[in-house]
Amino acid sequence: MSMFISTLMRSPIMRIDNIRWIAVAIVSLFTHTAMAQSHQDLAAVIASGNASLSEAVYGLHTTAYSNESGLQVAGDGQAVSLDVNASAFSEVNFSDALLNEVNTVVIRFESTTQAASAINASSLSELENLSNVVLLFSYDIPTTDAASHAIGGLPAGVTSFYAISIPE
Repeated sequence: MSMFISTLMRSPIMRIDNIRWIAVAIVSLFTHTAMAQSHQDLAAVIASGNASLSEAVYGLHTTAYSNESGLQVAGDGQAVSLDVNASAFSEVNFSDALLNEVNTVVIRFESTTQAASAINASSLSELENLSNVVLLFSYDIPTTDAASHAIGGLPAGVTSFYAISIPE
């Protein structure tokens, strides 16, 4: 068997073909990794005992909201979380001084139309204290789709979660 492989590898045509296949495999691996995201299930992570995440997402603290009037802050002091609708995400000025202490960003998706439009999260790198991004879906979406929803450019070190919360 080793003699057969040795003979194949000595053939210039086989070497070129093998190199081509290896290159395709490497490119495919990197492309798949870049495109396939996996967000953690927020409820499962909190249920496993992550109290600090529960406090960051559901606790009472100063929160910045993006609406038609611009950036609004509810509470006293610096905002530690930002709640933004997916359709207004690109309009947020993440370098705004009101967002200097933000560590959690909640992006709300209210329809399949909003989820279909791409979100480039690279601008979140402006938030120096950011550690969590939560994708909150308020419509019926399969968990597999929510867990793999494509968000481009999440900064390194930021953990992403998904939650499905359909209002009654």
